[in-house]
Amino acid sequence: MLTDMQLVFIILLGTTICFLIPAFRPDLVALSSLLALKLSGLLTVEETFAGFSNSVVVMIAALFVVGEGVFQTGLAEKAGKILVKWSGSSEFRLTILMLVLVAFLSAFLSNTGTVAILLPVVVMLSRSMQLHPGKLLMPLAFASSMGGTLSLIGTAPNLLARQSLLDYGYGGLSFFSFTPIGLVILLVGTAYLWFLGRRWLDKPTEKEVRDRGPVVFNSAELLEQYQVSPYIHALQVPAKNEAIGKTLRELQWPGVYDLTVLEVIRKERDSLLRVPRGRNTVSRRFTAGPNYMVRGGDILIVFAEKESLQKFLEETGLQMVKPSFPGEYDLESSNLAEVILTPHSRLNNYTLSDIHFRDKYGLTVLALKHQYREARRPAPGEELVYGDALLVHGKWEDIDLLAQEKSDLVVLRHEAKEAVLSGHGPRPVIAAIIVSAMLLLMVLEWLPVVVTAVLAAMLMLFSGCVRNMEQAYRSVNWQTIVLIAAMLPMATALEKTGGIAFMSASLIAALGTIGPVAVLAGLYLVASAFSQFISNTATAVLLYPVAIMAAQKLGVSPIPLVMAVAFSASMAFATPVATPPNAMVMAAGKYSFFDFMRVGIPMQLLIAFVAVLLLPLFFPF
Repeated sequence: MLTDMQLVFIILLGTTICFLIPAFRPDLVALSSLLALKLSGLLTVEETFAGFSNSVVVMIAALFVVGEGVFQTGLAEKAGKILVKWSGSSEFRLTILMLVLVAFLSAFLSNTGTVAILLPVVVMLSRSMQLHPGKLLMPLAFASSMGGTLSLIGTAPNLLARQSLLDYGYGGLSFFSFTPIGLVILLVGTAYLWFLGRRWLDKPTEKEVRDRGPVVFNSAELLEQYQVSPYIHALQVPAKNEAIGKTLRELQWPGVYDLTVLEVIRKERDSLLRVPRGRNTVSRRFTAGPNYMVRGGDILIVFAEKESLQKFLEETGLQMVKPSFPGEYDLESSNLAEVILTPHSRLNNYTLSDIHFRDKYGLTVLALKHQYREARRPAPGEELVYGDALLVHGKWEDIDLLAQEKSDLVVLRHEAKEAVLSGHGPRPVIAAIIVSAMLLLMVLEWLPVVVTAVLAAMLMLFSGCVRNMEQAYRSVNWQTIVLIAAMLPMATALEKTGGIAFMSASLIAALGTIGPVAVLAGLYLVASAFSQFISNTATAVLLYPVAIMAAQKLGVSPIPLVMAVAFSASMAFATPVATPPNAMVMAAGKYSFFDFMRVGIPMQLLIAFVAVLLLPLFFPF
């Protein structure tokens, strides 16, 4: 007969195994674990859903809204412009400024959102300096994790550390309690990444950009990388054709022939040209939309496989056109962009047809590249997963709008034009004032921190920095919210059944005779190992009670042990699935799993040594 404690450990083991399987969503796993605890009779109804009313969960949701206001008003993008301005042509300045900037922003904003803002900027700068983007993007992700340890609100484990101490009757951590050790870790990590990490990531630049001047965007390179050129064809509409006078929506060529019209070249009269009659024509080129009406003589740039194209030509009567000079019918560079899916994108695990990609974004997906695979045309029923890279085609305005939305897709490369006026007005200043006031109130603790965060979120809404409630709801990473709320009762179940006491006793039995520093080091290593494969939030939720109870049995302060778990849960560098920023840069930097291990494991061990050494000094037992 199983005891309650054994049953909890079985559910915990199953939960951990499911967390390790990429096909399972972490939030769904956490909810399943929560239901298992309730249905097995280990928790009451109130205990089962207590996590959803936890102040930390509410505060994290509010901070997502505050971050959305910062991102949407363009305030965060100004940081990217500073990086462009100050880095110049120096790789050293670019690397150091990038690491410091992303760490600073991640101390107060979502590290995923920060990386999404700076990712295209760093790709552009690295290519202009003829550096492989992979030399900088992994350090970018690592710096965002280190930056999260610089303040109380930098990452969820920090907030949970404070709340755990308060729940057990200990004094809470202040806003800058994490800052001194976080700064040392950032300094050590920056030195490691500059002197060693970047050398291990050094790769030759792509041949297309080698031996050139500054390069910002190259459409020919993108078409070659994604192997799209064989699918691009130029067709002319004869003077008498059944398609003339009909719109593309009426013709339904994509559904019937699997052929998409991308661009149109049309010759039109120009009365301003003073040339002999019959020669006063100019060519106008534009992107084809569903309402484009076919005219005789139009040249259509289409996207189709050869088999589909042949059938299309036979049944419609359109004619192939050969270019009179190289590149005449190449796609316009301003209509192309490379994008990647974010780890928490709402498009993950859906097909392009499921989400009506073309209707939703006004863009056509020309090619899809999964990690470790060659680029190709997406199959009709093929699901998108985080880290996928897409080559898309459409109007520059639609691409620019997509570039401003960082939640689902990040535009890595597209042609730079004069920015579309977004009407921000004074809102960046208002957002800056709201964030500054929020930080001041949190430091002074005039109000409970959760109240301060909710107040700041409401001010973002009332001031228009966040447009409406729908945008506010979209900005919240509900996967993170559900994950935290559903995992908190696991700690309750472990405590009720004696599981926490058992784990802390085992830890003390193994390392307690050596001293509290050994217990601290053991906790750090256990949390560090867990956080490489499962959420750092789940790791923190499970180990904070163990740290506090172990400290009680040792008769020492629990703060250094709790801080050890907080820092180790956030310092996850050894795998691409350890953090969302790691996953986000994997495709853009063309990394392998081994690249993360080669650079991340030494950094993991170095920072572990520094943290274990410093924690007892800053937070004595």
